[in-house]
Amino acid sequence: MDSLDSRILETALRWLPYGGPPTEEILVDFGMTELRFDQHVARILHSDSASHLAPGDRATLFNQLQNRDERRRPSIPARFSSLSLDRTTGTAG
Repeated sequence: MDSLDSRILETALRWLPYGGPPTEEILVDFGMTELRFDQHVARILHSDSASHLAPGDRATLFNQLQNRDERRRPSIPARFSSLSLDRTTGTAG
């Protein structure tokens, strides 16, 4: 694991109880967006470099990444959520 990966993983673990590091801290410390940081964490977690992590920490980090990803996605207004799209014709049904 290179030094950047070590710093990213250390930061992710330090902020684990709080839902992850704040966007501002990620930008200042690493010069990247929250999304890019989370992509780095996911890559590290899928590599052998994270094999030393406790299974609980690893699972919690994965859950945190999923929650942060869902938070970044725009929500669909309620008036459109009940509409379904026919994938064959592209029309609402």
